[in-house]
Amino acid sequence: MSSVPATKVSAAQVVLWVGLILAIPLWREFHEAGQPIWNIFLAAFLIALVIGAFFGVRHLHKNAVEVGEARFASSDTDRR
Repeated sequence: MSSVPATKVSAAQVVLWVGLILAIPLWREFHEAGQPIWNIFLAAFLIALVIGAFFGVRHLHKNAVEVGEARFASSDTDRR
């Protein structure tokens, strides 16, 4: 079972959910009515967050990376 979205459409859906779950509430919390410079910075940061999620999921999908539990192989001499 893969932990990476199987298709490009599902990867786009992951990015959409990240945008909805993270960016919108953060905008509502940190938006300042009289501070245009801050609002521009905040919007740029949140857009970069969504774009970063898109490229991260695309990288995982493109390289067939499995995200999950790490397992290490060790010899019997290491356990003593």
